[in-house]
Amino acid sequence: MAKETTKKNNEGSGKHCVVVGCKNTSKKLRKWKLATCELHAPETHEYCVCLQPYKMHRFPNCSNANSAANRKQWVRNINRKDFRPSKYSTVCSVHFEEGKPTSAHPYPTVAMGYIPYKQLSRGRPPPRRRVSTATKAVAVQEKAGGVANMSPHGVERTSTCVQTAGLETKDASVQWYDARVADHTYAHVNPITKSKAKGTQTVKAPEVSAVNLQESDMKFYTGLSVQSFWALVNALVVTLTTTPKFQLPVPDQLLLVLMRLRIALMIWDLGVRFKVSRSTVRDIISFWVPRLATFMRENVIFWPSRDTLARIRPKCFESCHPKATCIIDCTEIFVQRPKNLRKRAQTYSNYKHHNTYKALYCIAPNGLVTYVSKLFGGRASDTFISQNSGFLDHLLPGDEVLADRAFTIEDILPHGVKLSIPAFTRGLKDRRLPEESVTETRRIANVRIHVERAIRRLKCFKILANIIPMRVKNVDDILITCAGLCNLQPCLINEDRAQETSDSDSNDEEGNVFSVEE
Repeated sequence: MAKETTKKNNEGSGKHCVVVGCKNTSKKLRKWKLATCELHAPETHEYCVCLQPYKMHRFPNCSNANSAANRKQWVRNINRKDFRPSKYSTVCSVHFEEGKPTSAHPYPTVAMGYIPYKQLSRGRPPPRRRVSTATKAVAVQEKAGGVANMSPHGVERTSTCVQTAGLETKDASVQWYDARVADHTYAHVNPITKSKAKGTQTVKAPEVSAVNLQESDMKFYTGLSVQSFWALVNALVVTLTTTPKFQLPVPDQLLLVLMRLRIALMIWDLGVRFKVSRSTVRDIISFWVPRLATFMRENVIFWPSRDTLARIRPKCFESCHPKATCIIDCTEIFVQRPKNLRKRAQTYSNYKHHNTYKALYCIAPNGLVTYVSKLFGGRASDTFISQNSGFLDHLLPGDEVLADRAFTIEDILPHGVKLSIPAFTRGLKDRRLPEESVTETRRIANVRIHVERAIRRLKCFKILANIIPMRVKNVDDILITCAGLCNLQPCLINEDRAQETSDSDSNDEEGNVFSVEE
């Protein structure tokens, strides 16, 4: 190892070109000669007919007066502070007009790494012309009276006098007149009325306001009814410890955030709609999303008691699953491909064939969102997420959990908790289920479909349906906020239409337009 280090140090980097910013060296030239030519392989560049990329030229010596003058001119063109060339100093052929010093062009002048002083500035601008007020008035009067002095036959009438009465000429010799100033007087303040001119541009009201939105518009922009939106605003205002100091009122701030979550409007678009800057839009979103997530965790998303579950359990569960506590499934959110290889491997989903975040989504039998886990990488299995998300801590003996076939968590469930999943065909003869298993699987699928509908309602928030950039750090808060907003929408399961798979509220009728292609 020591011998190799000594050999490397002895080789050195070769002679460098002394021009500022030039990276050409004699060592690179030697490497190029030893490399195999792409056009004349297997011959190297040293023996092929290809031209050499550049050559190194030493400074002229001071053997005579002409050579000494050329040397001084070389140093002057290189223009480096306190630079004194040695006998080993070189300049590559790139900086000569003909590729080498010649009698016509003996000095380096090409790509010297700086701009000559004469090209930096175009010189001092010419002074503005000084025009007196009286002269200006005469010129205006002559221009206005030019038409009046013309006879009907086109002959110019002669006038021996110019009317200048009433013109003030106070110290006209030192007065300045700039035509550009007179062209931009629309913002000047009138000293009498103390107001701006009529052409002044004023700040317009926002194009979208929470006060003026109708029921259909509110459902489109936020997914909530007008009554639910204002109830959420009032509840949030009560829980705030610090009042947000933004130009917009609190209802419009909340409307801006919900529009960002619901229809994924761009920051620029939101700034134009609400007449605020893009930085203000970012600050409003950064302020409200964590507070909304905290409010949803504490007040909207909760695990109901057994008495509450028995009271809200739909009739379609009473015959086959009277003790059903929850329905669980995992949902995935597309995320931008990470640059870090470890994160890229952890977030890649073999099911989606894309980098995703994965979370456990749990609903009550009536469709109420009762639990949302933190986000895991798309590589994590459903069993791993169920075991490490804290979901099992909410289960009690006697509960029944409905899940998909992928949730093989019967061994890790608390004692006395029943798991209902579709039957497996593995190990059966001809891979055919018995009649009892087929009937049980259909019954489970008939009620478990509601969690798929709940996830579809969640994905109607387009911020979760699009690919989330890696720079977004609060994806957990966004997911919790959207899940809480789903709880503020009408009930997912309608008793009168329990057998239908479409949502009853008009907001979810737009799912055909905003459906997620998985």
